[in-house]
Parts: sequence; structure tokens; C-alpha cells
Amino acid sequence: MLFLTLMKVLPGRAGDQPGFLKRIKSVTPPAGVTIHGVYFLFGRYDGAILFEAPDLKTAKDFILRVATPAVYKTETLGAIPAEEL
Repeated sequence: MLFLTLMKVLPGRAGDQPGFLKRIKSVTPPAGVTIHGVYFLFGRYDGAILFEAPDLKTAKDFILRVATPAVYKTETLGAIPAEEL
């Protein structure tokens, strides 16, 4: 299952963002999780992680491992490829 996690930097933490986004790619994900991309965004959200996980619990565990709550507020969405609709 694909997941898209959108991240918003908390006030006063913008300087931490570039290093944090680069660090995500270096974290060894749990078994079954594949990171497809980590992105810096311009707009309402400041960053995004596109990843695949076998289930919601694994996705949650991964996000809790990489998304530092002191830096980011996150929102994770499940995604279904349009071809599968």
C-alpha cells in the first residue's frame, strides 16, 4: 500500500528542515517499508515522504521513527494508484 506523508515545519524550526529531510533517506526503514522519495515542497506543506508499507500499523511505526514531532506536524494519506480504481 502506498502512503504520502505531508509535513509542516513547526514555528521556529525552519532551519532544521533541510538536514532533517536528508536524514530521512539515510534511515533504514523497517522490514516491508520502501521509501520512494523524500521531497521539499513549496506551498502549504514543507516536505513529503512517498513510501510503501504492507499495512497501516507498519506505516505508522515508520512515520513515528522518522518524523521528529519537535520539528514537524504530519498528515499521512493512504494512496491507491488510479489504474486500480
